[in-house]
Amino acid sequence: MNTLRLPALVFAILLGILMCAAGPFNTAWLGGTPLGGGHFPLAPFFISFILFIVTAIIAASTKTNPILNGTEQLVTWLFMVIGIGIGYSGLAESFFLNITAPIYYQSGGYSWVKTLTPYLPDSWYMNSPSVVKPLYEGFVGGHDMSILQVVQQIPWAAWTGVMTLWGLFIMLAYLTMLCLVNLFGRQWIENERINFPLLRVPQFLSEALDAGKMREFLTNKFLLWGIGIPVFLHMINGLSYHYPSIPQLPLLVLAGQYFPKYGLFSGFNKLQLYIVPAYIGFAFLATRQIAFSFWFFYIFGALFMGILYVMGFNVPQSAMGITFGPNLARPAEATVIGATFIFFLFILWLAREHLVNVFKTGLHNTKVYQGEIIPATWSLWGAVIGIGAMMVWCHSFGMSIGGSVIMPVAFFMILLVVSRVITQGGLPQFMLTAAPSDGLTSILGTRFLGMAGIALTAVMQKMMFLDVQESLMPNLVHGNKISEHTKSKRRFFIALTILLALCVCTAFCSMLILGYKTGLRDLKLEVQTQSVLSIYENAGRLIDAPLSANSWITSFAIVGAIVMGVLVFCFYKFPWWPLHPLGFLAAYSKSMRILWVCFFLGWLCNYLVLHYGGTSLYKKVQMTFVGLIIGDMLMGGTWAIVSLFSGIVYPVFPVLGG
Repeated sequence: MNTLRLPALVFAILLGILMCAAGPFNTAWLGGTPLGGGHFPLAPFFISFILFIVTAIIAASTKTNPILNGTEQLVTWLFMVIGIGIGYSGLAESFFLNITAPIYYQSGGYSWVKTLTPYLPDSWYMNSPSVVKPLYEGFVGGHDMSILQVVQQIPWAAWTGVMTLWGLFIMLAYLTMLCLVNLFGRQWIENERINFPLLRVPQFLSEALDAGKMREFLTNKFLLWGIGIPVFLHMINGLSYHYPSIPQLPLLVLAGQYFPKYGLFSGFNKLQLYIVPAYIGFAFLATRQIAFSFWFFYIFGALFMGILYVMGFNVPQSAMGITFGPNLARPAEATVIGATFIFFLFILWLAREHLVNVFKTGLHNTKVYQGEIIPATWSLWGAVIGIGAMMVWCHSFGMSIGGSVIMPVAFFMILLVVSRVITQGGLPQFMLTAAPSDGLTSILGTRFLGMAGIALTAVMQKMMFLDVQESLMPNLVHGNKISEHTKSKRRFFIALTILLALCVCTAFCSMLILGYKTGLRDLKLEVQTQSVLSIYENAGRLIDAPLSANSWITSFAIVGAIVMGVLVFCFYKFPWWPLHPLGFLAAYSKSMRILWVCFFLGWLCNYLVLHYGGTSLYKKVQMTFVGLIIGDMLMGGTWAIVSLFSGIVYPVFPVLGG
């Protein structure tokens, strides 16, 4: 086991904070290649790869141990991933839009402002127009000010109260996530031994560094072939972006045009074929059953839409009613609501013995086991206290008792399931099919939340529990796995907690500086602004016209629960069963529009290699797919640097829309 040394952790924290600060400036201000995005973001791996090489070169030339050992390098990568997520789409991207929209848009003729204002707690929002207006429009002459001048003019005192309040809420949510992840960590890592495809490449680098075989690793011929493929593709296409006379190599095929808009195959009308080498690599490294299930259920889901149409169940989108989230558009997608609940129960059932043992030990067992950062019993009570505190928080600000009890549980339940889908499935991108509140209000109606509860749910959900593309919780699961082979688990926990607190502060400050310098309206936040306004508008409509249970959504949710029940039963009982339940959970996610072909190709290659060459050939060929990931990331980082000078952004990775 490696030791996590204090200087290495300080270095990791500093890089995490740097990523947190750099994300908004690069993406929202400069409009450059996104440094983050998804759960294997570009900038952290690009920097980490360079660190691995530099560390290995220094160690080889001085004949000493690496300055940062393999585990410390993994922690550094993880902290950068966490920092880049909190700094932008994981939190800061829409935070200030959420807490200022009611005051800024009150004079814009938006009906939802008058509807919601009586139910919104004053302490949640910045209610001073003189403070909010320059945030959206920028200081007069702000473009010509230096960063220091902007910092000096920001009304920090006016922001202290609201940022402190939300900072405490966010940290409460983060620490509750950490406790839940740690509570299940030993079960997932040691008992179930789930695979972590997104961690495999950093782990390969870590193992090569610790073994002193970095040169052997980087000169592996299979790895070099894998790196060469995306380097060639993106070199040609990147040059084509800069010099249009150079022909492009198409990596996207719009196949939907070959399918009819109506009839059995109408679900394929928007079919797209994305070829992303890195995503093919992740699919190859995932277990074959899971990789197969992702693309199979995506195709099945599209076909299911056509079957419903042919059978006369052509339910219009208006039948969905008003939803909090922007993604739930078709009743068939509501099957994921019931499926998610059943899969959550399946997670609990698999962990039943572990959870019972943890509960029996109470607070007496303080031993840390493999797959745990802190004792599981501490995590149990930490999670209970955290969720309980969030219930009190919701009720104290006006939510009904029923809503304040149910909503926090639903938030964390869905995040736990999402974390399992992302980390075990190896999904570099993922979006929710239905918002947590959509599932509950569609089945129970909106009255159980209360009038104020509708408004509060819309704000909290959008801020922390809806945009899961860079959600913290899956990264914490990866952190549990990384800390598995270190003796310094408590030191890791303390460093992680410090990082989370500092990143929240950094994210707040970065967005305030950007807002007051250039104005939120002039930043690249159009999609985020429309999303926030849409959710506020929908919440206002629900207050004006509360909805009862939606029979269509409830019916399809029940169907989804039944299907998932059959899937988990067959998966658990029959070793030969080819389908994994995770595939059904992701079937209607927008992320699968990009990922399904990559997972098909990764699964097909995995199957052919193991079928005809066995494990010996697999160990060799897997380096080619590791190379696909490394090559894609290197080209993404290279073109991101070039874009800073050329002003032309070449998107190596497809962007998942909101």
